Order: sequence, then structure tokens, then C-alpha cells
Amino acid sequence: MKLSNLTRNVSRLAPVALLLLGTPGAPAQTVVNNETLVSTTFVVNKQNATAECGTTGCRAITSMFSPISVTCPAASGQTCTFHISLDTKVLINCPGGNAGLGPVGFYQFLVDGFAPTIGPTGKNGEYLFEQNVTLFCGSVGSRQSYPASILTTVTNSSSNNHTIDVKVGCLANNSNDIGCEATSHWTTMRVDVFEP
Repeated sequence: MKLSNLTRNVSRLAPVALLLLGTPGAPAQTVVNNETLVSTTFVVNKQNATAECGTTGCRAITSMFSPISVTCPAASGQTCTFHISLDTKVLINCPGGNAGLGPVGFYQFLVDGFAPTIGPTGKNGEYLFEQNVTLFCGSVGSRQSYPASILTTVTNSSSNNHTIDVKVGCLANNSNDIGCEATSHWTTMRVDVFEP
């Protein structure tokens, strides 16, 4: 009797297991290959950067450090691929809020003033790292390490120098949140430059 129940349960689960095994990969995938690393730029910042606002539904954003210049050594009209690796300890809070789902925490990456062409970022260069995490806003939070990895392609024109600007921000998207605050502490960033 027990064996027939086991057989019946296994036969019910088999189609589900096959479905999960047969799930295709991400359709919007980009593959960059056959490129050579030509240089690396490191940035270390021990200063805190805080973005904050004080109303329901508000959005705050601030620079984490001064924009940096990175060189693409290719000729005019040619391209380079930048791999941007960021790590910082971030505290997200909603200082005047109540119990709720908490604010959204994000970075904004801009390369020459535009969102990275490969990403993964939104149309404004935003990289979401936290959403609906804080249950009791206004309490003491903890610093969490939120790394980000971004790819972009740049094309040289009159200059082979390109500017990378990184910001931290928050959005008080919960109706119980009365504002939001995002503070980044001690940041490191690495930019690897690749040529085809």
C-alpha cells in the first residue's frame, strides 16, 4: 500500500521536475567575448554619502564620490568595453516612517552622462539593490554590502576619456514611509577597460 502511494506521488512530480529542468535561459542575454583587458582603474572612498528626503513618495539621490575619468586607448570611432565593479556598505532607512515594507535602495551609473549601454540598469542608469526589506522603519538599521557589476560600451570621438558618475539613492514608495535615507559607507570601485 505504501509503495503504491509513493509511486503515485513520484509520477505526479515527474512532469514538474522535467518542466523545471527544461526552462530556457534569459532571453535578453548579452555575450561579450574576444576582448582583451588593457587597463584597470581603482577608486577608494572613505567618505560617507547620504541621500535623504522627508515625505511619502519622495526620491533622493546623491553622488558617492566625484566623477572619474577613464581612458579608452582605441582610435577615434573605435570602442572599448568597461566593466564597473562597485562595493559599498549601505544603510537604508525611513527615518519618519512606520511599520511597512520599507524604501527602495538603488545606485545610478552614468557613463558620459548616459545610462550604460549593456547594463543591467534601467533607462536612467538605475541599479536596484534593495526593495521591500525594512519592516520597521525608523529603527536602527545595519550596513549591508551591496555589490554591483555593470557593463557598458563606449565609442571614442574627439576624446578618448570617458566620465563615470555613480550615485546612491532611495525612494519612499510605501504609503507608510515618511521619507527615506540611503547612506553609503566606505566604497571601492574597479573599472576594467577591454578592447576588441
